[in-house]
Amino acid sequence: MKKQSLVRWWLIIPSLCLLAACTPTSKLKYVINDKDVAIKNEYLNDRSEKLIQPYDYLYIKIFSLDPRTNDVFNDQSGNTFNTELLSYPVDDKGSINLPFIGIVEVKGLTINQAKDKVEKALAKGLNDVSVIVRFVSNKVTLLGEVNQPGQYSFYDEKVTIFQALGFANGSTTYGDLTSITLIRENNNTINYHYLNLTEKKIAASEFYYLLPNDILIINPIKAKYRSLQDYPLTIISTLLYSITAILTAVILARTL
Repeated sequence: MKKQSLVRWWLIIPSLCLLAACTPTSKLKYVINDKDVAIKNEYLNDRSEKLIQPYDYLYIKIFSLDPRTNDVFNDQSGNTFNTELLSYPVDDKGSINLPFIGIVEVKGLTINQAKDKVEKALAKGLNDVSVIVRFVSNKVTLLGEVNQPGQYSFYDEKVTIFQALGFANGSTTYGDLTSITLIRENNNTINYHYLNLTEKKIAASEFYYLLPNDILIINPIKAKYRSLQDYPLTIISTLLYSITAILTAVILARTL
């Protein structure tokens, strides 16, 4: 009887050690159903157009029936995909400087509104011109507990927060998806926002779509801090578990 009781204790001790090291899986899943809330699978999100801001870069392609006009405004290197050479920086006042046209203010405009404004400015001195305008050099930064932290470029007006995480190949095993920090600059003001990616309602959040120059930080779960601080204890626990397994096997063998 004593041997059986001893076996139980030797089995309980390592089990408690394993439980102490466990991490709640609810912090590691991207989207989970909250059992305390009625399940909802549809959320409305107003995907408004991005407005042009200072320090954006705009790709502007100008078409004209006049070959000389095309030579002035467009890249003649033969590289039709080199958008960087055809881009115009928006200055700190929200304007771009076009050759022979001068300053065109585009701050606060959508891409289509900027297109119309550039075409009107060109029409004052040129005939039969057409313009394409789009954003280039859009970047978001992924830091913290992601598999490939860094700065990533995209060519859409905006990307979803999950698409951005995909750029970095997702979060690591230590990423706490209930504790996400989003850093966003707006009108020279830096704002910090704290998000929970395990909630379905994130799809209806104003931060579901990231904007150029956003910084996303995936914070670590507490288990990572414990694993770093208690590394010697982890080794001892592993040794204890191994010794326990061996002693348990010996005791069971003797009781048979």
